[in-house]
Amino acid sequence: MRIFALQTDPEKIKKRFLHEGEELVYMTYYHWLSFVFAIIREIIITVILIIFGVIAYVYQWPMGWVFGILFFIWMALVFYRVFKAFLDWTYDFIIVTTDKLIFIDQTSIIKQEIMPIHIENIGGSSTFTQFMDIFPFGGISIHLKEGKGGKDITRKYVPNAKIVAGTISDVVTTYQRHGHQKYLKLSPHSKLNREHDSTSPYPQYKPPDRD
Repeated sequence: MRIFALQTDPEKIKKRFLHEGEELVYMTYYHWLSFVFAIIREIIITVILIIFGVIAYVYQWPMGWVFGILFFIWMALVFYRVFKAFLDWTYDFIIVTTDKLIFIDQTSIIKQEIMPIHIENIGGSSTFTQFMDIFPFGGISIHLKEGKGGKDITRKYVPNAKIVAGTISDVVTTYQRHGHQKYLKLSPHSKLNREHDSTSPYPQYKPPDRD
């Protein structure tokens, strides 16, 4: 379903950017803790407002006015950031194909940013830990080649970050070794036909589980 700029169906985004002969190698959403950590301030504000409401009830203040004021404060300070963080966690994801790396960022119903990066423009990828590697996620950095911006693109809260970075590295290496035309012969997959070919250098793609 599409709500203004927000596309809730990832399959439609994949069909839009995957071309004939291009294989979907890996796809991942962001870890659910990215949502929690993004709204810590809002959680604290909500708890404070609830405590204030309880105090107002105990002292028998006019609850109609109290509820109205607290609700207005909550909507002004909390709702938008919680809603934005929820959209980021629910509808943002990363796609790795045999030709490109795609970052999908949907921060609201009126703004969508999709960043496809062709494999030949990627110089390498690396990972970094978050929160002392206590949780099953980390950050990845994509290093673009000089002349293509030469900058790093960083994403945090990526589940199995080492696997994602390793997959990107494998795709880049395979692309460089075989070249685009040779690679298409190795992976004759269509965006409409997901039956796996034993000649493909990658395992059969499986849709990601939400963490």
